Amino acid sequence: MHVLSEHTVFIFIAQLGVILLFARIFGEIFVRLGQPIIVGEVAAGIILGPMIFGSLAPETYVFLFPKTGEQPYLLQAVSWLCVLFLLLITGLEIDFRQALKQGKQSLFISILALVFTFVSVFIYAKFLPEYLFSPEGNPVHTQLFVAIALSVVAIPVIAKILFDLKILRSEVGLNVLTTGVLSDVWGWALLAIIIALITQGSVTPITVLKPLVAMFLYVFLAYRYGARIVDKLFDFLGYKKLDTTAVLSILFSLALLNGAIAHVIGIHVIFGAFISGVMAGESDRITPYIREWVQDFIFGVFAPIFFVLIGMQLKLNRPETLIPITLLIIISSVFRIAGAYWGGIIGGLGQKNAFAVACGLNTQGTMGIIVALIGYEMAIFTEEMFTVIVIICVLTSLFVGPLLKWAIKGMTRPLAKYFDPEHVFLDVEGQTKEEIISNMATLMAERNLINNEEKIKTAIWEREKVFSTGIGEGVALPHARLVEAKEPVLCFFRLKNSVDYDSPDDKPVQLLFLELTADNDDGMHLNLMAQVTRFVSQIKNRQKLLDCQKEEEVHHIMSFDEKA
Repeated sequence: MHVLSEHTVFIFIAQLGVILLFARIFGEIFVRLGQPIIVGEVAAGIILGPMIFGSLAPETYVFLFPKTGEQPYLLQAVSWLCVLFLLLITGLEIDFRQALKQGKQSLFISILALVFTFVSVFIYAKFLPEYLFSPEGNPVHTQLFVAIALSVVAIPVIAKILFDLKILRSEVGLNVLTTGVLSDVWGWALLAIIIALITQGSVTPITVLKPLVAMFLYVFLAYRYGARIVDKLFDFLGYKKLDTTAVLSILFSLALLNGAIAHVIGIHVIFGAFISGVMAGESDRITPYIREWVQDFIFGVFAPIFFVLIGMQLKLNRPETLIPITLLIIISSVFRIAGAYWGGIIGGLGQKNAFAVACGLNTQGTMGIIVALIGYEMAIFTEEMFTVIVIICVLTSLFVGPLLKWAIKGMTRPLAKYFDPEHVFLDVEGQTKEEIISNMATLMAERNLINNEEKIKTAIWEREKVFSTGIGEGVALPHARLVEAKEPVLCFFRLKNSVDYDSPDDKPVQLLFLELTADNDDGMHLNLMAQVTRFVSQIKNRQKLLDCQKEEEVHHIMSFDEKA
């Protein structure tokens, strides 16, 4: 039996230690610069790779990262494990129920965004410089892989950016996520067909239908029965709430076994890992705490290793390659945004929202890199072409945040200026009007929104004794004027139980908007009151506020125009 030498093991653990350290250092640097951490991790790989470390200290580089022997294979195996676990947490982020609710909007956007991007890039790829193509390979195969690599969407990157922009639960955020999910499903289906075409050498109805049928049947079974299987596994092992060790072992085993199953039925192994995430994501045993813990573990260990190793493989030997990189970014971005925009218009999303969703989808990121890696492993991509695709994926991850931030500027309501997520309070206790007002002041003081709890409480109650601020339909607009108020404060409170508020229609109140303004600021007071009144006058808006499960959902509903 062959046994790894002590030196081989020493080099391997030293490699992983250096990779993780550099990934963390440069990841933090780029995060502080306002960029996605993936960019810093790839940058760390470039520094550790042959272009910088290999040039500055060639002997040390060869000692730490030898190209011969068992060392490269060990890192390659670790890299594929990282890919599987990255796809696992991507599947965990998928909410198929929410995707189905989005209906035709997400369907149209995802299909047109994929078709526009794939066709345009495939046509342009034919005119790429010859040195990017393998002399022994089929150029059409390379064109197909370039097109699919730049057509997929990076769900983990998008989710992180939506979270950072605080629009994850908004109409635009949900549309971006669900559309990205559907787009990747179509992308995986197309990738399965392309791989079947390349490996079998011809296109037949069976070549096209077999991977499609297998994949969609696989997705259906995972969605329909996956959660039950996961639940039964937890029950068998004796599930305990917040037992992270049991959850982690089950999730990792599911990713590996599903990857093996996917390979057996003719689909790429990474799609199996994605499906295992979907299965687990539908299980109620995967609590938000467990989900966050698993994501932190994978993003903290496996993702950095993968992206550093990707960066280490980049070799931009020809400066003139920057021209095709630029043109590919322009073509893929313009046609993706155009396709997604028209899909949103056809689906009735509205022009501004459709454009914002289209901008949010414009990143290949993790998924594009994974597809490029598959093409490289299959010898379809040369090192130069692989480098081109990875650079594009990194750059689009870098640009999508500022692009989306710019796109949503025209969608905010006037209330957004004074209404922050911390101004939302759900399930507020209280049995009487006076008790409710007291609890509101206490809650605001706990979040440091006000300085003098008793003074605020008294001011609101004194105003309430003059006449009730209940306006009807279960809504009240309590307010107070304060001499020391420098700027308006607007807070939303949803009561756990409806309370009699002396409303003109005698209906109990459950939705309250509290406004605090300066003593002499009549104009601002009336302006805010008019905006709130206009918003709650629509029954659908009141119902949305009643249905919200999280405070950030209320913030998005109040702050963003869903018909823009």
